[in-house]
Amino acid sequence: MPRLTKLDDVLFPVEEHPVFVSFFENGSERRLAVPDKKAIVNCNSHRVLGVVSRGYRLVSNREALDMAYECCRTVFPDTKSGEWVAKAIDAPSTVGYCHIDLVHNSTALDFKFVPPNQRPEAFGPFIRVTNSYNGLRALGFEIGFFRKICRNGLILPNTIISFKFNHMRRDIRETIHFKIDQNQLNKLTTSFDDFLSGLHNCAVPRPQFEPFILSVLSLSQPRSLKLDPGEANDWRQLCEQIDEMSTRYAEELGENAYAVFNVITEFASHPPENRCVHRDRHSLQRLAGTWLTSFNDQCRKSGFTLASHLEQLTAQRSSAVDLHGEQAAVG
Repeated sequence: MPRLTKLDDVLFPVEEHPVFVSFFENGSERRLAVPDKKAIVNCNSHRVLGVVSRGYRLVSNREALDMAYECCRTVFPDTKSGEWVAKAIDAPSTVGYCHIDLVHNSTALDFKFVPPNQRPEAFGPFIRVTNSYNGLRALGFEIGFFRKICRNGLILPNTIISFKFNHMRRDIRETIHFKIDQNQLNKLTTSFDDFLSGLHNCAVPRPQFEPFILSVLSLSQPRSLKLDPGEANDWRQLCEQIDEMSTRYAEELGENAYAVFNVITEFASHPPENRCVHRDRHSLQRLAGTWLTSFNDQCRKSGFTLASHLEQLTAQRSSAVDLHGEQAAVG
């Protein structure tokens, strides 16, 4: 199902309404209030977005966006709120939740990385706010990094900015105060090129790109492939897309883990509408960040081999599929 990608699509007004149960008694309809529940309603479409508890603290997407601007200013105190722009919006058609990325509109926060061909590439940070109206996702603010030439991005796990607030009145006050360890932020930013250096120093033969990428992004051939021609066609198209990206980046950046990394982040940042892809952009970018952190640690250890790393990734993917059956859809 197509996803919403425009800011106006998610900045509609919302209201809280009481919930009633309707039933018939002696031929007449009766309505009883449900005292511990309330409905979150889209004022434009009058569609119910979620039914939540009475203690739920409603935060509109517009309010969450304003909080995100304040978060940007706090994390990067030398910038102003007006210098940040909402560049990427992602929400399901139900609009039960959404992700909005704020990107700084100049090169002031850029940091450089020099790949194998010695051509400097600029990377920059973004701040993603997550909000929901159905109580299934917390209000969250996370830092991510993206390659500016193509906007391929990822979110590192356990970063210095990862604020999450359950949608309860006791957890979300009228004003949120963001506290940042600036020393940790500076260390993370300056060491990011070290993460990437470990990638381009690790050779990966072109034939190993696909199994590498499928494992990192937890993409598996559907078990019902032979029973569903349409799904078989989707899987074929997905494999062709990954093959095209793999060849393109291998030719541009060489046969190394940095090229694989770029395929992973491009796919994660621009996931196709395909029945074989069960995760949204946010989840895929978190998988990319988790893998980068893990790979950076492992590739520097004595005795590291690409074959053993790939074998470990494949085993993890197989275990996840065996545990849950067909991968659960996100969003």
